[in-house]
Amino acid sequence: MKVTLKNVFAVISALAIAQSVFALETGGLLTNDSKFLNAEKDGSLKLDQKNGINLWFRNPVSQDGSSYIAGEGSFLFEKDMRIEDSEKQLKLYADLNLLKLVAKKELESGNLVFSAGRFYNSDLSGLVYTQNGDGVKLEASLSGVEFSVFGAYTGLLNAKNITILGNDTDLTDKEKTVYVMANKFAVGALTLSLPYFAANQTLSIEGVGALSLESTKFNRFYGTVALNGPLFTPVFYNISSTMGFAKYDEEDMVKGNLTKGAISVYPDFKSMSFSLNGLYASGKQGSFEAFQGFTSNTAVNSLKEDEYSGIALAGISASIKPVENFLFFAGADIVFDTLAGEEQKNIERSGLQYSAGFNWQVVSDVSLGANLTQFIGKDDYADYNRTQFRITAAIAF
Repeated sequence: MKVTLKNVFAVISALAIAQSVFALETGGLLTNDSKFLNAEKDGSLKLDQKNGINLWFRNPVSQDGSSYIAGEGSFLFEKDMRIEDSEKQLKLYADLNLLKLVAKKELESGNLVFSAGRFYNSDLSGLVYTQNGDGVKLEASLSGVEFSVFGAYTGLLNAKNITILGNDTDLTDKEKTVYVMANKFAVGALTLSLPYFAANQTLSIEGVGALSLESTKFNRFYGTVALNGPLFTPVFYNISSTMGFAKYDEEDMVKGNLTKGAISVYPDFKSMSFSLNGLYASGKQGSFEAFQGFTSNTAVNSLKEDEYSGIALAGISASIKPVENFLFFAGADIVFDTLAGEEQKNIERSGLQYSAGFNWQVVSDVSLGANLTQFIGKDDYADYNRTQFRITAAIAF
């Protein structure tokens, strides 16, 4: 038998493919999310039922597994009994939640990580940009300095699973359309962190830009400074402040501020934690206008479902693991409206929200959870009162 270079390459390629296939990891998740909540003030609780399936894979492309290809797809069924029109109660969603290549390179002074594809990313505040995107990210950790560069496009995302503030895609009469293209934005971010730059404190700064690619422009830019670390063991803190600049079409650019902070205590008992939290999202105070984020995030569990704009919160939260695999948590916030009064320049207390619940890892592949949340409005804000009881379950396979 004549052995040629072509035969050798064919054998090597076949072995590489076989090794890759055998290294492939796959799995899935069946989910249940049952919410009982009112659709109007003092209304009866109605069911919003969601059931879904997630399928995922991960395939290493390096011997140590630090470089890999991963993907995840999902299909979700929702029956929302709060909607009076029975034909619009049924909603279907299909999405590609993740499809990315990750390549990691170890260096003498640190490492580099490159990601490309569809993946989740969050800004320093954890509230401005918190969603998937189709793009690339380069992260570097070098001699006590960490930085990252991120860029993404939003136009191929499913608008039924992500809401971009200010440019909501019209989903009317699309309940049974499983995939609806989102608004087109180019998003970029540059982040620099100095871990333990002084007395074990970490300082981070970040710039984020979101440029509209639609005919009607809504461009936004953000600058964030964050500081976190220990005050003394076991007390830690974190604080961040974001200046946001927004320009809608031909209107003047406006600026707003989002500042949040927390002091947390971690006693060495049953994985216990306590936190005091505060947040301010500007209304029309001084030279500020209402803060404009990018990704939709609910700040208050009321009928109004306030965004992080024109609102302030002051609260406390706690959690504990009384037994292994069982987490109990509770929290409460005093809610303030920073767009109150006839001229929307006042700050007034609008109500109280609280929540309590548990997560139970029954076995390694089965988890259960339940929680109760309620918003109790003050005076005119009572029109937004909401009670919600939620039961979740997941089975991995």
